[in-house]
Amino acid sequence: MRVKVRPVEPPADVSALEEIVVEALPDDATGAGDATGAGDATGAGTSAVPSDPGQRTTTARGQPRRRVSAADLGPNGDRVADLLERAVLLTPDECHRLEEAAGWRWWSLTPLPGTSVAGARAAALVHGRAEGRADAIVALETAVQTLILENHATRSRGSRLPAVIANSGLALLVRDLIDPETFETLFGPWREVMHH
Repeated sequence: MRVKVRPVEPPADVSALEEIVVEALPDDATGAGDATGAGDATGAGTSAVPSDPGQRTTTARGQPRRRVSAADLGPNGDRVADLLERAVLLTPDECHRLEEAAGWRWWSLTPLPGTSVAGARAAALVHGRAEGRADAIVALETAVQTLILENHATRSRGSRLPAVIANSGLALLVRDLIDPETFETLFGPWREVMHH
């Protein structure tokens, strides 16, 4: 097979674009805030290493490094942060059971009408963005990807675990905005495994 590769030029004006970079911190990083560029919104120094596992450090180009907190995750952020904390501690058996539950609920050959995960996720995203939670959704997705990279990197590339955690977190993030069926479609696998 022959493939022709051509260079792609970046857009001429990138000033309006924002880049989010996820960084893994060394295990021995400690809280100097000013030395590492970490700090809270007031400029006071905070620890470069998150104090709880659900918080992740992200860096946006041109902005100081800050942690994803419950406040970043919207009005239901405390519940989303609790889910992320628990996701850090998942055992291999729990990961496997979550993937199985998602498999038969979300990717079965003949899903029940109205139980499409794609439709439920789209509805949750639309409602969340319409109510001004776009930043919280981005913070959740960033936190999930970081969590997977730092704690479950040995999972296979085709793992459904990131989707299970992201959809469960999204369901909690917009729980007050979506109908119960949409919530259950997104949160069902997590509830089935973690609450039994």
